[in-house]
Order: sequence, then C-alpha cells, then structure tokens
Amino acid sequence: MRRVVITGLGIVSPIGNNAEEVLASLKAGKSGITANDAMKEHGFRSQVAGDLDIDIKAHVDKRALRFMGPGAA
Repeated sequence: MRRVVITGLGIVSPIGNNAEEVLASLKAGKSGITANDAMKEHGFRSQVAGDLDIDIKAHVDKRALRFMGPGAA
C-alpha cells in the first residue's frame, strides 16, 4: 500500500475563503459571479466571472507562482 500525504485542505471561492464564509454566503443566497472588466477589455462575449478575493502571494511561494497561471489559485 502506498502512503499519501495531505498538505492542505480548504476552500478558496468567489463566495468565501473558508468554510464559515462560504456557508454564510450560501445561506444568504450570495452569488460570486460579477462583471469582469478584463474580460470586457479583451472582447469576450461573456463578461462575468467568479473572481477570487485573496492575496495569492501570501499563500504561494514566489518561485512556484512563476509557473502558475492566474486561474491556478
């Protein structure tokens, strides 16, 4: 049997960054989908997105961040 190591477990979503925030948002009927100016500037037909409200640099090593796209949070 192989060993498995879990290095982290959590939530990062447009409606909250931890279980309590997400649960409160769900109970309140909050949507994390909002207008996205960058998509509008690029001419996308759909100009809404579920943007994250988190400082990714505080959680991911600078060297690893170089190889990650903006959607890899």
